[in-house]
Amino acid sequence: MKKAFIMSAKYSPGHFSHMLAYYKLFEESNYQPYLFVDNQYNSFLINYNEFQSIVLDTYFDVIPDILLIYNLSSKDMKYVKQLKRKNAKLKVYFVYHEPWYGFKRWICDVIKHNESIVDSLKTLCKRCFFIGSVLKNADKVILSSNKAVDFYVKNCIKYNKNYALFPLVFIDESSGDNNSLIKDKKYFSFISTATAAKNFDVFIKYIKYKSRKDKDALFQIATRTDITSYIDSEIRSLIDSKRLIVNYGHSLSNAEINYAYAISCCTWMLYKRSTQSGVLCKAMMFGSPVIASDIGSFKEFVEGSNGIVLNENYSFQDIDKAYESIISELESFSQNARKTFLNKFLYVNQVERFRKLLLNNYL
Repeated sequence: MKKAFIMSAKYSPGHFSHMLAYYKLFEESNYQPYLFVDNQYNSFLINYNEFQSIVLDTYFDVIPDILLIYNLSSKDMKYVKQLKRKNAKLKVYFVYHEPWYGFKRWICDVIKHNESIVDSLKTLCKRCFFIGSVLKNADKVILSSNKAVDFYVKNCIKYNKNYALFPLVFIDESSGDNNSLIKDKKYFSFISTATAAKNFDVFIKYIKYKSRKDKDALFQIATRTDITSYIDSEIRSLIDSKRLIVNYGHSLSNAEINYAYAISCCTWMLYKRSTQSGVLCKAMMFGSPVIASDIGSFKEFVEGSNGIVLNENYSFQDIDKAYESIISELESFSQNARKTFLNKFLYVNQVERFRKLLLNNYL
């Protein structure tokens, strides 16, 4: 039986569910899969004993036929070279989440959002160097939305012409019975890394704005980012009164992440920059509609019945209107979000497509 490694050399809890789905896809395609991951994933793996795993930089005698790189890291090429020494015919697949969208557009974003050009350039140069290296050495580049394909063709095709469109996929970690859980969906939630690109500072400002005029509105923040600097007296008061629940400053377990989605009446996705996001998919897994920006691939999946898209010039009043619309028809929005997940992101509904993708690379 052929063997497949699903690799994440950089720890990122939000990517764990994706990797489990790829594990299952390889199983369904008659491969023996292994999670080939950074040791920080150990706390996740404890609860998933049925998934075979190998921790990076430990001894192993398994030789894979396919390596699927899931979460870009500066260390990726080190392991590609190591594994190719073991198997010169190794096929390398790279799931490219955020294809480069062009320098002109990037510099406009940096200036528009008052970000440091020097710091942004340093990050950009490092990222482009590592991405270019991985792209050149990949046998197949996997892009997860039409918008990602568009960006890739315009800006990255010179590195590798062998790409395929394949959706973000997940196993189903929800009970699936969202109707009985509607009463628990009370919180407008931010669930991700708390960064400028995801407008976390705007979410904090909106919490203050909304809580002053609506004493019943409840909020949640679930992030491994240390957000201590954002907790002023007003935010502290909301936390103390239980109107805002926070879980931050440490790596959240998968159970904690899932619980955060399960109690969300809607999830914040009013990002500055993003091609696509697993937050959208996982929110919908748990029947949580999203309020999203008019950027990237969000419009491909947010259709007005499973969430609401706002244009880039939105105001707090626009967020209010979207929030109230969702709350007033929460059961319907929740059911439609769940249907979107099942139809577009659940791995079992993508097995045949995945088999064709694998077969195409071996012809």
